[in-house]
Amino acid sequence: MIDPFASLLQPVQLKTFRSIPCMRHLLIALFVLVSIATSAKEQPVITTISAVKVFLSGAEVTRTGKADLPKGTATLVFAGLSEEVDPSNIQVSGSGAFTILGVQHRLNYLEQQQDRAEVTVFKDRIATLEADIERENSLLAVVEKEDARLSKNEVVAGEQGLTLAQLQSINEYLRGRQESIAIKRIAIRHTITTLNEELGKVKLQLTQIQGKKTRPNSEVVVEVSANAAVSATLTLKYMVQSAGWSPTYDIRVADITKPMELTYKAQVYQSTGEDWDKVQLALSSGEPNRDAIMPTLYPWRLDFGTPRQAPVANVQPGFNPNVRDVRGIIRDASTGEPLPFVNVILSDVNGQTINGTTSNIDGYYAIAVPVNGRNLRFEFIGYGTQHMAITSGSMNVNMAENATQLSEVVIATGGTPASYGYVPGVQMKSVQRIRKQRGEQEALLFDKVELANASIAIGEVTERATSFEFAISVPYTIPSDGKNHQVGVQEQQLTSTYKYYCTPKLDLDAFLFAQVTGWEGLNLLAGPAYIYFEGTYVGESLLDLAGVGDTLDISLGRDQGVTVQRTKRKDFSQRQVVGGKRVESVGWEIAVRNNKAQAIELVITDQYPLAARSEIEVKLDEAGGAAVNTEKGFLTWKVKVEPRTNQKWSFGYSVKVPKEQPVVLE
Repeated sequence: MIDPFASLLQPVQLKTFRSIPCMRHLLIALFVLVSIATSAKEQPVITTISAVKVFLSGAEVTRTGKADLPKGTATLVFAGLSEEVDPSNIQVSGSGAFTILGVQHRLNYLEQQQDRAEVTVFKDRIATLEADIERENSLLAVVEKEDARLSKNEVVAGEQGLTLAQLQSINEYLRGRQESIAIKRIAIRHTITTLNEELGKVKLQLTQIQGKKTRPNSEVVVEVSANAAVSATLTLKYMVQSAGWSPTYDIRVADITKPMELTYKAQVYQSTGEDWDKVQLALSSGEPNRDAIMPTLYPWRLDFGTPRQAPVANVQPGFNPNVRDVRGIIRDASTGEPLPFVNVILSDVNGQTINGTTSNIDGYYAIAVPVNGRNLRFEFIGYGTQHMAITSGSMNVNMAENATQLSEVVIATGGTPASYGYVPGVQMKSVQRIRKQRGEQEALLFDKVELANASIAIGEVTERATSFEFAISVPYTIPSDGKNHQVGVQEQQLTSTYKYYCTPKLDLDAFLFAQVTGWEGLNLLAGPAYIYFEGTYVGESLLDLAGVGDTLDISLGRDQGVTVQRTKRKDFSQRQVVGGKRVESVGWEIAVRNNKAQAIELVITDQYPLAARSEIEVKLDEAGGAAVNTEKGFLTWKVKVEPRTNQKWSFGYSVKVPKEQPVVLE
């Protein structure tokens, strides 16, 4: 047999070692002592999470602790850290007369992270329920045995030479006892069933919290040197990935005579395996996980045949398995306009559909992502389908028009969609499209809005070169549960100017908008906004900052206090034939009633048709005082409607076409 310690005794020969058994025991003891001495050099440092800087994706965790360093070199170990610690972003600093010689990262698979308090509660509850079930099963076994004994006594009772009265008494006793046992058996079984149901629910909840993955600990090993014994204060910083935040807003308007209140909030989530307990929280608009390398533009050389592809300068990020919900804005790639009603479909790695949603009228979408979710597909009539792997919790999409599909739709509908800027067949009730129409008319001037002095800041704002940062003054606790936790950022009171917009051909409701200037100093990010008007929740909108100029246009939703009607004028509408031409006249009346106690500024947009070919002649017979855009066929009224009053506007047009050709004039 070859001795495993022979290599440690070179140049001593193996036979010499074997001839002295006591030396073997001595060497084993020395080996153990050396191992103990080596491990003893690792000095654990107990730390707590004192601060966390949360980025839009990812977070920087700061831990602090103290250690008594001996003279000479020592190895410090920061244990029990999240497995997500990024080895390339570890920073160690401290105060005291010592020098940091090196920093290393390692994973410890032997010591799993300590269960969170919530997990411990569930485990304790499971242990209690299992003990209760075991006790009830034992009681049931006792009852069953007693029932069996009573049944046996019934058999032998007649062989004891008992009198009839004694037998009757025994039978009555047995019957009563067995009835009592039967009732008790039913009660015990019911209790066992109830306990098992509760046990199943608790186990399911524990599984959702813990997950099926066994997570190791991260450890940071720091080599230090000190000329004399010193008490050191140590700070450890590291990056984790399964964390982030997204902005949300509450917008409240008591009435159109009062300032608008904007509450800036953050939805913070993390599933890093570490609870952030009463930490100093900071929210940053930075995204350190994104590639910071600027793409390179290569020469574009024309040649015959298929164009040669330029070298790829940057690689798109890959699938991120830690994302549990995705949200973003879908826009037209050419105009930048948000697209409503886009189908967003979630699929797994095999392309099987899991679930789906659609974008709202502001192009905003949000979809939950289960553990098997991998890809998103974006589909919209007239646009090319896009397939994207899930890379982060925020994914904005630019969709390009499909010219072939658009032309096919135009032929099928017989309309002139190009004049409207939307896809035929899709009902156009989008507030964003109304915004586009307003912007194209070039005649709308928004009143300036100044930021009021009243401002309540929950967190201080720090402007950096490429981002800004909110320092939250109140300590927060964010458990590692992957759920969104609301954090107040700041409150602002804005002096706003309000205007109503209505396109009665598409929607008879009037939409209220607030125009805000000076918004650049508010450090806003695109995100959902929850609108409260006159003390009532009216719906969800989207604070979209893309393409916004000096004025921030915020939709406050529909206001039922303003009623609009669009009716066909019978006195104006007629049809006649002149030679080979048919002349049709159509007239419309728009009526508005302001039921509010204040006067309102209202912008009404309607339209008349434009000729797509020379055989069709269109004439605007009556504009009704509207500003006319002859290139697009738009009619715009900018009016002031006094409280509790009605106003009406009329317009009409006539069309001359070959009498055998059908046209749709309404």
